[in-house]
Amino acid sequence: MLTNALWGSRYLFATVLLATFAYVYWTSRNVRGVEYLLAAAILGSVQSLVYLCSLAAPTLATKVIFWKLSAILSAGVVFLWYLFAVAWTGRSRLARPSALALAGAPLAASAALQATNASPSLPGLHWLNWTSVTVATPDALLSPLVFTNGPAALAQDVYSLGLVLGTVALLASFALRSDQRLYRWRNAMVVLGGVTATVFAVGFTLLGLPYEPHPLVYVLAQGFVALGVVRFGDYDVVSLPENSLIEAIDGAVLVYSVDGTVIEMNEAAKLVLDLTDEAVGRGVVGVVELSELLPGVRGGADGDTAASPAAIADLLDGHEFTTTVNGVSHTFRVRVSRLEDGGDHLGWTVLCYDVTDLRQKQRELDLLKQVLSRVLRHNVRNDLSVVKANARLLAENTSGLDAERLQTILDKSDNLLDASEKARTVEKLLSGERTRGEFDVTEMAADAVESVRREFPGVDFETDLPDACPVHAHWALAHAVENVVENAAMHNDAPDPTVAVTAECDGESAVLRVADNGPGIPYKELEVLDRREETQLEHGSSVGLWLVDWIVDLSGGDVTFENTDRGCTVTVELDAAVSEPDAEEEATDLNLGIGADDD
Repeated sequence: MLTNALWGSRYLFATVLLATFAYVYWTSRNVRGVEYLLAAAILGSVQSLVYLCSLAAPTLATKVIFWKLSAILSAGVVFLWYLFAVAWTGRSRLARPSALALAGAPLAASAALQATNASPSLPGLHWLNWTSVTVATPDALLSPLVFTNGPAALAQDVYSLGLVLGTVALLASFALRSDQRLYRWRNAMVVLGGVTATVFAVGFTLLGLPYEPHPLVYVLAQGFVALGVVRFGDYDVVSLPENSLIEAIDGAVLVYSVDGTVIEMNEAAKLVLDLTDEAVGRGVVGVVELSELLPGVRGGADGDTAASPAAIADLLDGHEFTTTVNGVSHTFRVRVSRLEDGGDHLGWTVLCYDVTDLRQKQRELDLLKQVLSRVLRHNVRNDLSVVKANARLLAENTSGLDAERLQTILDKSDNLLDASEKARTVEKLLSGERTRGEFDVTEMAADAVESVRREFPGVDFETDLPDACPVHAHWALAHAVENVVENAAMHNDAPDPTVAVTAECDGESAVLRVADNGPGIPYKELEVLDRREETQLEHGSSVGLWLVDWIVDLSGGDVTFENTDRGCTVTVELDAAVSEPDAEEEATDLNLGIGADDD
């Protein structure tokens, strides 16, 4: 009687423990494969409770019903363990429908045979699982069943044992892989769970005890596995063991945890940083020390090595280094990103991406800029000045067709000199700051009109400008405004050329409009600006339009070119610069009593 009561308490305890394991798996459900452990723990807990009911059932027929249900649940738990092992090890071939059907079909057949086996007081189709069944201690409150097993029961036990041993071998081979060194302890717990459960089940059977071993086997197996998942499951949240993910990244990838341990790296990282598999599991400080390629990040200004993982991340981020890979020199830039999951900081990802081609192109562009700048600033400008001066001298003593030709030379010289000046402006834009400051559009427009009026005295200029119109803009906005006004006057071939410059400024935006009564901007010029690209067959002839569009874009504004029946209107929209009110004025306006006279 006492023995039966002790066994009953064991199954009750197993029910509670397996339910606890199910809760643990639920809280760690982002770990790969844990959903199958969760289902197995739930089924195991139910099976343990059902088997406890079979021990307490008052009649033989009732006991057999509960026992059959327990055996069917047992087959489901074994299959879920197989699914977990396949998911944990990433063996996709074993997860194919054909493989799953092959593994699960014998278990399904076994469950069907259990359900249809004949028993006392219950009809059945066969006697393959057992030929007779009795109660071990009929007078006891809790008593197990004693079976005379048939051939199907033996086949079921052999197959289940073989399937479990196969999964244990699969888990063991996975744990021995080189990329699993950091997870040795976690994988060892999983393997130990399978081994311990198998040994216990075999030993229990050899003792010939009438009690069902499976619920107790589940407790042993799931106990070890849950310990491994709770201890090391956080790395799986970001699927770090999945080599296919980081191997697919174009660059060298190294990952280290919040405690500074290197937990993963791809093959490119080994090649670029000259590291081996031994770097995994070591502190990132030591790995940085070992890498001669990263001298600039081995310590702070005082030369001491940064001790904290966060400091290493700060030192690495943005660093560039040059090394030889497969006999070819390459330049790499380092980017460090925080790994987070639901707000929890898991570590850092270090990406070294190849910028060799980019740096080479930058050097070529710098060289090209220097050459073009020198040619445009010195050779072209100086030579054109000589050409223009000689053409002007000849024009003074020439008339007729020759005079017209000389005037053409003078006009084209002016165009080229103007293009040269705009090219120098482009150079300044490329090399200068791109930040925005506060400028007055009214002042810019007035200065532009005054400058262009002197150059084109035959053009009538009309202005309607506010006293002041402050805006946030790029420092080169004055060049853009002057270009727009100059373009409106230069190409105006009307009998009475007119250029109207107006501005409106409210609390949020400023709008500058330059309208003329000339021929408008050619369609092909506007089409190039809309496409924002040049082609070999169609290209813009005016550098000025490009400059205007570019400078306004750098100023955070918009520019539109609209041809009308009366000419062309250029509209520039910018953000107004609103002055912050004084703190004293704010306080008075809010009636806080600060700054007011007290009566």
